[in-house]
Amino acid sequence: MSPVARVRREAHDEARRADGTVLVIPGLNGHPGMLMRAAPLLFPNFRALGFNHHADTAEGGVEGLASRALAFLDEQDQPADQVLVCGESFGGTVALTLAQLQPERVAGLILFSAFGWHPSVLARRGAGALALWSFLGGRIGSGAYRAGRLASLPTQLGWRFSNELFQSYLSRPRAQLVAYRTKAELSLTFDARPWLGTLECPAFVLIGTRDPVVPASAGRELASCIPRASLHSLRGGHLVHLVHPRLVGDLITAWASDLHYPSSGRLP
Repeated sequence: MSPVARVRREAHDEARRADGTVLVIPGLNGHPGMLMRAAPLLFPNFRALGFNHHADTAEGGVEGLASRALAFLDEQDQPADQVLVCGESFGGTVALTLAQLQPERVAGLILFSAFGWHPSVLARRGAGALALWSFLGGRIGSGAYRAGRLASLPTQLGWRFSNELFQSYLSRPRAQLVAYRTKAELSLTFDARPWLGTLECPAFVLIGTRDPVVPASAGRELASCIPRASLHSLRGGHLVHLVHPRLVGDLITAWASDLHYPSSGRLP
């Protein structure tokens, strides 16, 4: 067996021995690659399943995405009755909606740089960025696109990060224009305030104190509206959880341990 095959086999065996399942829903880009590469550190002792909505044009809105995320979960070899659901940025809107629509399936929420509604300043910024992306998305070449991704590094990763994360960020698949635009529009109108207070599951909310994409205030307000939320903050940008995955993993492990998840791996 080759070294690469051996590593993959060991990762597969470790997932089989995992104590529970985390359904991972990435942000607007929709590709779970970066999160899944960090999953062994972010979610130690858990089986992580990455929901890929990179090319999903969000038919049925956020509710439709939540339904397809649940269908993806149920297609797995060992589907779990109850899981932790992790939502990153826009993926947080899908995670929240899944917890509202199918509360019996969600043992807890893990929300990275997420929001329950768009603050007015963020909405204006998002609308401007969406208009620019709609104009440029299909017109710029790969070189210019890569340059734009490089320019976004400080807002996404901050100023200090590993070379491995740097390469992972640069190699992330280019956004699928129609899918990205549709989901960006949904994010501008999403507002969970009428029902956030009804969520019964616990929530782990992580914010980056220097996040210019989803301001830290949005995460604090989100945590204040969820009855069983715990708020955690780290100095950094929008993807601070990827910059410090081991530290975040320790926080998540302690939080999940307090929940006694999973108690049996199945619903009572």
